[in-house]
Amino acid sequence: MAKNNIIQIAQLQARYSGTYEFTVTDTLDDQFYKYLARKLRDVVSFAPEHRHADVFPIDISLDDFEGDVVAGLAAFIHQDVLTIDLLWVGDKLRGKGIGKRMVQMAEEIAIQRGSQKARIRCAKENISFFVGLGYTITGMMQQLPVNGQVASAQGIYWLTKTF
Repeated sequence: MAKNNIIQIAQLQARYSGTYEFTVTDTLDDQFYKYLARKLRDVVSFAPEHRHADVFPIDISLDDFEGDVVAGLAAFIHQDVLTIDLLWVGDKLRGKGIGKRMVQMAEEIAIQRGSQKARIRCAKENISFFVGLGYTITGMMQQLPVNGQVASAQGIYWLTKTF
């Protein structure tokens, strides 16, 4: 990674308040990814996006003063498309603009790297959040099997945004 990009990413590390701090990394962190996936286990039942060898990972966390992750986003850029894989905000912090800010931070990094498009897949209850950020629904799949069991009523929605 070029030194300028490292500096730009470091500049994106911004204080949210006196007790929280955003941290942005461009190194694939399987433990962070697994942590977010566990936090979302009851909300999403789909597997992570396939990771190609030439992806540029983006992990954004909001950490409290003790260093515990209280919100996080795992994304990657592949072929100039930002894919937001996981987004989680702890219950106590929902509705405070944290998820919106993390998506914006990932989009800013993607735009700096030449991306012109972003995509996300989410559950139905999260569609309005992403539509509010300028995403449009481009596809859906209903009746998904959950953990290899009988299909549930839960569906996946794909949304995209052009920068």
